[in-house]
Amino acid sequence: MRAYGARPLLLGGALLGIVVVAGLAAMESHRSFVARKAVAERTVRDYAKFAAYLYATRTYLFARERNIVPSGGFRSDLTYRNRSELPPLTVLPPVPDTTEQCGPNWVPYRFRLDLPARTVQYLGGRPYPAIDSIIRDSLPTLVNSSWVRLAGLGFLFVDPPGKPRETIAYMPTMDSLRNVLAVYGYRSCYGVRDTTDYALMYKVVRVLPPMVPGLVDDTSDSGPSDSAQSSKAASAKSSGAGQKPVKTNFVTLEQMRRWRNPMPADSLLTLTIFDDHKRILYQAPRNGQSSNFYGGSPVGYIGGVTIQVALRPNVARYLVAGGIPESHVPASLLLFAGAVVLAIAGFASLRSEVRLVRSRERFLANVSHELRTPLQQILLFVQLLRLGRTRSEAEKDKSLEIIERETNRLIALSNSVLTATSKPEMQLESSAVDVAGVAQTAADFFTPLAEARKMRIELDVQQPAVARGDPGAIRQILINVLDNAAKYGPTGQTIKIGVRRNGAVVRLWVDDRGPGIPVAERNNVWKPFVRLGGTIHDSTGGAGLGLSIVRDLAAAMDAQTELSDVPGGEGGTRFTLDLQANQNGAH
Repeated sequence: MRAYGARPLLLGGALLGIVVVAGLAAMESHRSFVARKAVAERTVRDYAKFAAYLYATRTYLFARERNIVPSGGFRSDLTYRNRSELPPLTVLPPVPDTTEQCGPNWVPYRFRLDLPARTVQYLGGRPYPAIDSIIRDSLPTLVNSSWVRLAGLGFLFVDPPGKPRETIAYMPTMDSLRNVLAVYGYRSCYGVRDTTDYALMYKVVRVLPPMVPGLVDDTSDSGPSDSAQSSKAASAKSSGAGQKPVKTNFVTLEQMRRWRNPMPADSLLTLTIFDDHKRILYQAPRNGQSSNFYGGSPVGYIGGVTIQVALRPNVARYLVAGGIPESHVPASLLLFAGAVVLAIAGFASLRSEVRLVRSRERFLANVSHELRTPLQQILLFVQLLRLGRTRSEAEKDKSLEIIERETNRLIALSNSVLTATSKPEMQLESSAVDVAGVAQTAADFFTPLAEARKMRIELDVQQPAVARGDPGAIRQILINVLDNAAKYGPTGQTIKIGVRRNGAVVRLWVDDRGPGIPVAERNNVWKPFVRLGGTIHDSTGGAGLGLSIVRDLAAAMDAQTELSDVPGGEGGTRFTLDLQANQNGAH
């Protein structure tokens, strides 16, 4: 990290911190949403339980009215000192409940069950044998349950074999010690065949708070007709058992309400009443929508039924401030995804920056290496000449030749660097160029360097080969390609330069006998500062700019470059440059 400084480390840490903070924010948002949603849903469910409790209390009032009114003044809440004070069975009217809709051919019976002897007296008929067994065996246990002791009455749903379902209505009588002396009852269909009380309860019971739109109090006067009806109901009730019982004025509660913009209860909740076997006795609205916001309240003294209220989800906003919270997880995840993308882009930029720094360091090292070798050679032979240590004119000429060669090498290297740094402003002339002549000039220039490495350069040109382009650029391309061929080729190889005109194209190629370039790497070698194999201290040297400059110069002349294997399968790499032929065919 000393090579790059602390900036990449700080930038990477900042990007990682952004991702971590965004992830923690998304997790906290989701955790908060889950907690707030759980509280809101629990609140709505608790209210649904409360609504079910309100229905259960009204169920008790309705059932008590049904049970007491037809009994002709029988009081199950009185206590008796002994069994002799118990009222006779005839205290129950022959027709216990004319308001029940039990169907045709319905024959009610009355009974008294003395405890603990379990002797039974019947009037008006006898029940089915199965029901008689239930009366003798089950009622003694039921009347001692907390539900029945608290309510003072009970209804037992029974299923006679092969017969429709019916109900046993019963009321316990107790002594001063709260011991059950006897059970009075009668045949009924309340709650199984006759569900009118459930329907009436659904209409009149108000379970939703005032802020729920639609249900409002009717503040208008009830009028004389309502008063007359109430008086009539009261006088009928006080007339005793000899009069035909009438329904009490609970229905007037419905008359005291009205719905605005019509918003009936079935738009807000679903009321379902189950028996002890989870069979539906009543549901309003029928086939109502299911909901997760429901609550139940058991009514053990009426057949063990359970009253369940399921609130519609849209009612929750009136019961909880703001309604059920909506999840902000998608927005948080979007923020987290944005942070991840930002981090990835930042790390990619940081990686590119590090690679660029490495490329620059490698470039400087390569250039330094390239400059050191010819400068050392020049300095050595200059000192030999200055000190007069050459033994002959031939050695002197050889020293001057080496100085000239290394100087040309320095000039070529400096030209490569200048070309690489000035390529954004690269402007080349477009004129008729004798490609064969340029190839000859480049070969003559490079021959001393090739001979120093015991290499030969052969020319294979055909006249005429005139193209449109910049002669200096074509010469620079050839020198760079020849330099690569000399660096990577074996000692003693023959480098061939060929020129041909093929229609509207003048093709220039260079073949070497080097190890070749793998197909997978042929696109990479055109990039700046890219070298295949070796290190900055190996014998090949180079800054990795040669072929990059070649492609840029070719693109500036609208020429095409290509790397391929040398035809014939003898190994080596062929470089091809396709130039646009001059249409006039001459300079």
